[in-house]
Amino acid sequence: MVVKVKLDGLNVIKARGKWYVYVRETKEKLLGGFEGTRVDLDKRMAMPDFIAKYNARRVLDKKRTYNEGTLGALVYWFENDCPKYPTLADATRADYTKAFNYLRPEFDYPLADLTQADIYDIRDKCAKEKKGRFADKMVSALSSMFSQAVKRKKMTSNPALGLDKAHSADPNANREWLPSEWDYVRENAPRYLLTPMIIARYAGYRGQTLVKLGWSDYAPHVQYGWKCFRKVTKKNQENVMVPVVAELQEYLDGLDRTALMICTKQDGTPWEDEKQMQTAVSHYLRDLEAEGKIGSGTTLHGLRTSYAADLRRNGAETGDVAAALGDKSERMGAHYTRHVENEAKVIRAFEGKSATRRNSGRTGFAKHEGFAAKHPLD
Repeated sequence: MVVKVKLDGLNVIKARGKWYVYVRETKEKLLGGFEGTRVDLDKRMAMPDFIAKYNARRVLDKKRTYNEGTLGALVYWFENDCPKYPTLADATRADYTKAFNYLRPEFDYPLADLTQADIYDIRDKCAKEKKGRFADKMVSALSSMFSQAVKRKKMTSNPALGLDKAHSADPNANREWLPSEWDYVRENAPRYLLTPMIIARYAGYRGQTLVKLGWSDYAPHVQYGWKCFRKVTKKNQENVMVPVVAELQEYLDGLDRTALMICTKQDGTPWEDEKQMQTAVSHYLRDLEAEGKIGSGTTLHGLRTSYAADLRRNGAETGDVAAALGDKSERMGAHYTRHVENEAKVIRAFEGKSATRRNSGRTGFAKHEGFAAKHPLD
């Protein structure tokens, strides 16, 4: 017999045979990767540790007010009255909400007494209780809010600026996909998941742009006639035109238009937000990784890296790559293609060694002759 426990405000998802339970309001994950039937899941959600985790988020009264000059009052101002806040991406606002919910026990702290050492203390505590990545996002949320507060003379300085990271980034994360990985996913992914991935691969869009990309954004170029996307990117408000290559055009023209948005869920309706789409793609890719079909580090954002790498290998300068990515800074073009530059250096090194061997009368490196000509990365 299953003891029924009424748990409000949860979003229960089943993906690739596994259950995931999130807080609907904040997208906080309470349970992930659970295997079994729905009855088994109900039993798991009735266990004391899950109930405690569920109740922990409900202990504090979210409607109480805080004295002016406190952290809680500043958070309220930031989320409700700061002109910068509405311009943030949906995913960014969701991350900030999670961070501020975690910080709620500290909301009575006077801003005037807040030092960088205090931020380090709460960050270290957060990293132990949750994860280093979440702790770093929490610091980013604070720093963003404090920066706006300094501009409006609500604070004299930003104590969260310049903190060391609690989490060491995985250098393999969001890497360029191998051709074999893309070929497998291209041939086997269900259409509702392949659609955002193939657009990311051949148009380079971020998830926050993909989820808002409509059929009205896909049309012939007014001067050249070939089809393209025209979209104002959410992250930096850049109006970007991206030509649609033949493979992507063939794919898009074969889709049923069940909604105004191009990327839709399995039932043909639009994704609720960027996080829901990215989570579904991530679950699918990690299942393929567990089956040995693709490697680790394959992500939706990594297909943006693949797009940029293709452009660079075909002769585009880093500034041109940045423009095609919808980034204002040429530095971002270099960021996404740094590994391509390293490949070019390695190939030039091998070419140089090959020439040295030829000049000295040795032939041991002859197999590398002409390699750079076949792989033009300069």
